[in-house]
Amino acid sequence: MRLVLNEMWSSAIARQLRERGHDVVAATELPRRYRGVPDHEFFARAQEDGRAIVTDNIGDYEPLRLDCERRGQRHHGVIYALSPAFDRHHGEAIVGLMVRALEQLVYTLPPAQGPADTAHWLQRARDR
Repeated sequence: MRLVLNEMWSSAIARQLRERGHDVVAATELPRRYRGVPDHEFFARAQEDGRAIVTDNIGDYEPLRLDCERRGQRHHGVIYALSPAFDRHHGEAIVGLMVRALEQLVYTLPPAQGPADTAHWLQRARDR
């Protein structure tokens, strides 16, 4: 599963997931591709790159996702990491929680489908 973290998420999340073998980039790591672009452009670029979007911006991304589906177009999915479970204002303290939760999601979704064509609501990882 290929992911792109929206700008609000620390690039440390992407780095740690890559160290665990996952294909993840943070918007802040690719400034010309993702950083500072309008949400509709971010969504379109993520689709071009075959990446599901990880964001807490449900207000902007849910209408984009639904519009894509209404037009009968496929998309690579949106993963919502919402507060209070994933409060981005906690800075680096949220990194480990996000890494564990995203990794658990990757392992629980069917490999062939991943998050494609739907929205997923990220849950805190259960202790193993």
